[in-house]
Amino acid sequence: MKILVLNGNTTAHVTERMIAALKPRCPESVQLVGATAPFGMPYVSTRGAVAVATHAVQEAVREAVEGERAAGRAPFDACFYACFGEPGIEALRAEQAFPVAGMAEASILTALQLGERFSIVTVGAEWPAMLRDLMRRTALEARCAGIGVVPGDALAVATRREDGLKLVREAVDEVIARQAPDVVIVAGAALAGYGTALAEQAPVPVLDSLTAGFEQALALARLGLTRRGEDRCSASGLG
Repeated sequence: MKILVLNGNTTAHVTERMIAALKPRCPESVQLVGATAPFGMPYVSTRGAVAVATHAVQEAVREAVEGERAAGRAPFDACFYACFGEPGIEALRAEQAFPVAGMAEASILTALQLGERFSIVTVGAEWPAMLRDLMRRTALEARCAGIGVVPGDALAVATRREDGLKLVREAVDEVIARQAPDVVIVAGAALAGYGTALAEQAPVPVLDSLTAGFEQALALARLGLTRRGEDRCSASGLG
């Protein structure tokens, strides 16, 4: 099987770091292929950046699909859209035959299976308002206990791991104390891996959005289903 790991940010290092974090839990029979947004912002954290990313990810996926096709390789079995908020995910699903698992959707669905109410910890001052919009669109306001923000620049938090872990731990502790959730989601590409590192240290389940999203993408790939009833070869132009 082959899974496309899609980064809606333009920072290729983030894509590489996410793939490196996923490889230890990836079955040997599964190949991971990274795709990074070709234009937009280094890290999506504003409504304007979200609007641009909606278009950029379409181009990234088209290029990745065409690259596999031109090389005569098998198409993707699934796409893991590893950008919390998933700008343009509906368009991706409409255009591509393979299933697309979103980081936010997968994390929230997993959280709902573990508890009644969940909190989200993310980085970026504008993300709480955008995530509240997401809760309204999905009719999940009553299940979301609240949103906590890790201070600082997202890419700095991502790369300075020791300092980043400390900041994320403080944010997780705060939402647990203030919001009393049953589950905490550590959300976003910049915070990938932090939730896993903190999972054994908190009194409630802590989900890493990278891990939760990938596991759902892997499950969809294993199901072997494609959209619109097309088989993989027909959808990709092979055979």
